[in-house]
Order: sequence, then C-alpha cells, then structure tokens
Amino acid sequence: TLVFKEYTVKPMGSCDKVIEATRSFNQLQSFHNLDSRGIVDRDRRDEGEVKYLRNKRIFVPNVAEVENILLLEGVIRAVARYRQCDEERVFARVKRNVLSMFRADQTEQALEHVRHRVKRNVEVRIDKRFEDITALEKHMIFLINEIKPREMYEDICQCFKSYSDTNNYDMVLRVFNEKTMLTQCGVAQLCGLKNKDEYIKTILNILKHNGREAKAIRQAVLHCFGLDEEGTPGKQKQ
Repeated sequence: TLVFKEYTVKPMGSCDKVIEATRSFNQLQSFHNLDSRGIVDRDRRDEGEVKYLRNKRIFVPNVAEVENILLLEGVIRAVARYRQCDEERVFARVKRNVLSMFRADQTEQALEHVRHRVKRNVEVRIDKRFEDITALEKHMIFLINEIKPREMYEDICQCFKSYSDTNNYDMVLRVFNEKTMLTQCGVAQLCGLKNKDEYIKTILNILKHNGREAKAIRQAVLHCFGLDEEGTPGKQKQ
C-alpha cells in the first residue's frame, strides 16, 4: 500500500484467487468504473507465462517471490544509507551470501523449475478430446519425448551456472525460490538491525516518511514490476 498508493490493496490468498478476482472485477468495470490489478509471485514461471499474466493486468515482479523484493539492490542500499551504514559493503556482503546460497542449492532449484514446466506442459497437452482411453494412453506415453524433461533440466542448469559464474545477482533473485533467504543472507544484521522483522519495519518506516530513501525504494519496487514511477508499464525490457 505504501508503494501502490493509488490503489486499495487487499490480500486474496493464492495466485489463482488473485487472477480470478482480477478477471472478474474487470469484467464488471462498466458497473463500478474502477481499475483492478493483481499481484502474484513470479515463482517458476517462464517469460511466456509472465507476458500472458501482464497482458491480463496482473503485476508479476522480476523476482521469484515477493519477499525477494526486499533484497533488491536499490532497497538494500536505501536501508543501509538510512541506517548510516556503508552501502557498498552491505550490498557486497548480501550479494555474496545470496550467490553462495544459490550455488549450494542450484541443482535442486533447477529440478523444481523443470517440475513446474513439465506439470504445465502436461496439463496443456492432455486438455483435449480423445476418442478412447487407448488414445489417451498412447498420447501420454509419447509425452516424455515431446516435453524432453532431461534436456530441459540440462538447459536450465546451464543458465543457472552462467548466473553463478557471472555473479548475476538480479537473475538469481529472479529464479531463486527460497523462503529463508531474507533471514540467512544477513541483510538485517549488516544494517545494524536485530532480525528480518526489524529490517521490514525499517523499510515500512522509510516509506511512510516519503524522504529520499523512500523514493529510492519505491522506484526499485516499481521497476521490479516493469512499471514507471506513475505505476504504468515502463519502456524497459520485461
């Protein structure tokens, strides 16, 4: 709510509920004359899925989980400055810690991405009419050769390795699904705070006071959603 001030923000639960609520609300726009947008985690969606959702007025961040927004470089640097810490040192340490966590979990993360894509492909490919159960069985037998999960896995592993080798922090945040990352990376302690809860409270306090650091955090978050400062789609590559 402190970033999307022009909207009334209401938690809806699962991604499916957010998508359905946004669709239903916008279908009734002629009655209430209000604009509705949704926000969902990126999770393990590929670029095609993200583009589809954004076209349906669903905001999808360029990070794997909404929690990863709090680890955007612009957010970390703003909090460090606010706390009068060395922002270069703080961000460098957080980046190193996050990349180390990602490298340790790289193959497992790749496998989870494959599982998501295979599940989606199977759902799409069997969502059609079959003459009988034999036809369905034959179709499913050939699915593994059509989807090629091992080839998919090897391609993703190669991409993830390139992110690690080049220390590509932005891309790691985009693909790394890890709920404990905010705690384990040590960003709170590096900013002189006790824990992640204090780190989150500090971000909220900064945003409430609308100073220089609030503007920096807001810009970082909006950019992460592919939006400009007015909350409309920006020109940057999405």
